[in-house]
Amino acid sequence: MPQVEVAEVHLVAHPDRMIMIEKDLHPNRARAAARDAVRLARRAMPKMSGAAARGMQPIYGKGYFGISWATEVVWYQDHGTKPFTMRSLAGKTIPMWIDDPTGQERRDNPKSKTRVTESGKVQVLIFRRAALIGQRKKVYRRDPKTGLKVLVSDKPASYPGAPGRIAWREAAQPWTRPGKRAGAIHPGNVGVRWRHPGLKPRSFLNTSMTAAAQRAGLLAERVYVADKGWRNYVRLHGEEFR
Repeated sequence: MPQVEVAEVHLVAHPDRMIMIEKDLHPNRARAAARDAVRLARRAMPKMSGAAARGMQPIYGKGYFGISWATEVVWYQDHGTKPFTMRSLAGKTIPMWIDDPTGQERRDNPKSKTRVTESGKVQVLIFRRAALIGQRKKVYRRDPKTGLKVLVSDKPASYPGAPGRIAWREAAQPWTRPGKRAGAIHPGNVGVRWRHPGLKPRSFLNTSMTAAAQRAGLLAERVYVADKGWRNYVRLHGEEFR
């Protein structure tokens, strides 16, 4: 049975390439393996515009081959991220591409930009403003008798970390999932505004490198996750690639 993944040795905190060492590997075989790895990774990775996939390039030489990428998005998609509150967006106007399967957003905003993703989804460009941290939204009404403004609503504005509405609950009986309580807040709904749900790890880089090595008849043992100074780091681990 083919090996799916190999061990990863992380050499830096912000990598831009993944390398596999194979002593005495001829440059021609290394080039073929690197191109195959990039082709497999581009096919497996999630794509919106396809720019990140196009930014992945084969790297190779005597005794090694690998994949390099031009943006950190590739690494985040591969290894995933934890959920986090996007506090850096406070006070900013954020462009957002949202799915529009029914065409309602396009009808409501006929002048908005649209695009079709690599997966075929139609999206519309909208803009949302994140409030400043701690900002509140106050609503006043004018009293018809006194003519004075009266505060009728005072609640947190839509700032990163502000409490949000609970829009996702467990279904009512008899459609409640086994072991769940009807009407309970679903764990996927954190009830916090401007909260990124995180990304699930996909490991398409490792699996593509491993598959390319096996298809080239190489023994896949480990990959190194590194940057442009990888040669010095790899030598420290006792590997020779020349």
